[in-house]
Amino acid sequence: MGLDVKACALGQASASLMAAQAIGMSADELAEARDKLAAYLSGASEDLDFWPGLAVLAPARGYPARHASIRLGFEAIAEAARMADA
Repeated sequence: MGLDVKACALGQASASLMAAQAIGMSADELAEARDKLAAYLSGASEDLDFWPGLAVLAPARGYPARHASIRLGFEAIAEAARMADA
């Protein structure tokens, strides 16, 4: 999978972590990961075990202004997979 990420360092790191595991996953699995990441960042969940490596981004949880960048790669791949399944 190739990426051309135009985001801050957190967005680039998150997209790289996403790409390292996403190949072969279903649209439903990717949407679930997207939703779990959003729940973690918002404080609704403490679970980061759903995706390897995300713990390195845990300190950014306290910076809501960065959350959209962190979610971007997960949102993009979930939407692309949904469209491919349609």
